Amino acid sequence: MMADRSPALRLGAALAMLAAPLVLIAGLYLHQIAPGHYAAAGLTSKDQWALSVVAVALYTFGYCVRRGAPLFAVLAFVFTLGGGAQLYLTEPLWFPNLRMRPDDLREVAMMAILAFEAAVALAVLVWLSPVQLVRAAQARLGVGQIVVFLALTTALSVPILGFLGHGTLSTYLGHVAVTGALLTLHLLVLVEMALVRSPMSGANRTAPIVPAVATVIAALLMSQFAFQHMPRVEDEIAYLFQARTFADGRLTLPAPPEAAWPGLEYYLLEIRDGRWFSATLPGWPAVLAFGVLIGAPWVLNPILAGISVLLAYDITRRRAGTEAGDMVALMMATSPWLLAAAASLMPHTLTLMLILFAWWIILRSEDTGQRRGRAMVLAGLAMGLIFAARPMDGLVMGGLTGLWVVTGRGRNWLRAAQYSAGCLAVGALLLAYNAHVSGHPLLLPLTDYLNRNWGVGANAYGFGPDIGPPGGWRSLDLWVGHSALEALLNTINAFTSLQFELLGWPAGSLALIFAYLLWQKKAGFDLAMALVALVVIVVMALYWFADTYYMGPRYWFVAAFAFFYLSGRGYMALRARFAESGDNGLARIDAALVVACCFGMAVFTPWRGVTKYHEYNKFYTLFRDEEAKGTFGTSIVLFEEIGDEGSALMLNDLTLSGDGPVYLRDTGTMDLKALEEAFPGRRILHYVPSWSPKQR
Repeated sequence: MMADRSPALRLGAALAMLAAPLVLIAGLYLHQIAPGHYAAAGLTSKDQWALSVVAVALYTFGYCVRRGAPLFAVLAFVFTLGGGAQLYLTEPLWFPNLRMRPDDLREVAMMAILAFEAAVALAVLVWLSPVQLVRAAQARLGVGQIVVFLALTTALSVPILGFLGHGTLSTYLGHVAVTGALLTLHLLVLVEMALVRSPMSGANRTAPIVPAVATVIAALLMSQFAFQHMPRVEDEIAYLFQARTFADGRLTLPAPPEAAWPGLEYYLLEIRDGRWFSATLPGWPAVLAFGVLIGAPWVLNPILAGISVLLAYDITRRRAGTEAGDMVALMMATSPWLLAAAASLMPHTLTLMLILFAWWIILRSEDTGQRRGRAMVLAGLAMGLIFAARPMDGLVMGGLTGLWVVTGRGRNWLRAAQYSAGCLAVGALLLAYNAHVSGHPLLLPLTDYLNRNWGVGANAYGFGPDIGPPGGWRSLDLWVGHSALEALLNTINAFTSLQFELLGWPAGSLALIFAYLLWQKKAGFDLAMALVALVVIVVMALYWFADTYYMGPRYWFVAAFAFFYLSGRGYMALRARFAESGDNGLARIDAALVVACCFGMAVFTPWRGVTKYHEYNKFYTLFRDEEAKGTFGTSIVLFEEIGDEGSALMLNDLTLSGDGPVYLRDTGTMDLKALEEAFPGRRILHYVPSWSPKQR
């Protein structure tokens, strides 16, 4: 092998590290400074992202060479480029899958990069002696377990719903074969990284605050550049409306002028009985209201995600050791799944933080022997707030946590009573809220809304022909109603989504969970987390809609820590089986993990931001930008052809009487005279964006 410290290598490393920022600057220049030339060349924001992947690969190569690990540098370089090339060839929306036939020379180049990765992996395999490698794998892992591992990885590599919706099962099987082969290729490169000289030396530890801060920063950047501080689904519009109402000191608003009602109609927003309100659960909007009060609701979820990383670290440290805690914190901080949830305005990050907070309190109480009642009440309050935000999540996690309290150490029934008191305190507030909004303490406003719009019981859990929205939910819901077969297919599809989104690894995000199942000895807390994951998966299978199209299997997010924890335990099993004694052996396998995690944060997450979350669901900043310029003044703005109307309606003053414009969707049935009378002194402006077909 080439000398590690040769002048040529050191010069090459320096040039690679110097080239990395230059490539980034070139991409920024092409896209931001010279957009006309960029577009004229047929390039897109995805091509700018591809340049950033080259920059990450170059910097990784240069850094590893300078650390005396040239072969590791080559492997990390092709792993980053190859994984990026596969993402470039992947359809990003709804059900991600590979494009098998290239559309242009750029996609041909991506296929060539994957072929180059395969050639390098084969060459290194020959150099490492494949016979000895196979013998070592057989001795330490077992042939049967390896076969099962690869079979699971391949079987869960492609979402099935997208193909079943089009009746192309043979095409699906072809995609599984190709994608499974690529996952195996990337996995082989990771294994080879763990077998050659590492750029890391000895044990490497960082304080848990580092991954926590990195999580906050990454989520804030994602929120700024991908989500643009905007909702991306209708639910977020409703949450934000309710949070603004709460921040204004009210539970509901007076109904707006009747002439405006058609233009204000929106999913989950109700105007009836003289009131205007959101039919969502109040738990998350009550917290989001604090962000509204400071004028930055988008900062809350990133902060909650950072706190979650700290709590997850300490919980893992207490039950699996400091090294496992480090690994779980690293995986969470670089998880595209967690970062997407943290960049959104959805409630999932809050539920994760509350679960971890409650568990952390309970663990500290058990470990320190301090049986303070207020700690258990706090844990109960946290679980109660989850119920007020997402009732089924609260029932599942609250019930499992209560079981833990009862079966834990010492004075269990007293602690269970204290825990229950906290849960019931928030539950009582929810009952009072229900009574005020829906008229009955046991009737959620959301249930009341969907019963009237979809049919009684349509949004319930369970099986039946009348479960789900009337007519189904397009290709996201296979058949009208819900059945055991559909539950099974939805669950399989959610697993493939988790395989893709959890860590964003080219080798598959479930690899370490499979490693846990196959090679880790099962400890008490391990089994508790496995039970949490299993219960969540089974319960959510009973729901008619398995949402994976927005940010992965979000109905499983309540079990996110369990997935990260089991991944960490799986990694520790592999570490114990393959690392040589001493720090240098451990450093090799740790370095491979760091490269995979960095890929998730620096390559996969930006890809998701560029190809999916930016202007996702046609939520545009158009009206926000035009209002900032003063384009509309105090007009009544009747609009159409702007994508999702929520991106305009969300800007309305709560009373429709402020100094800004009033936005109304033009339904074609608006009574203009009645509008003028309802809003005296305001002119009516029919606004059509320049990019609308009506302007062409």
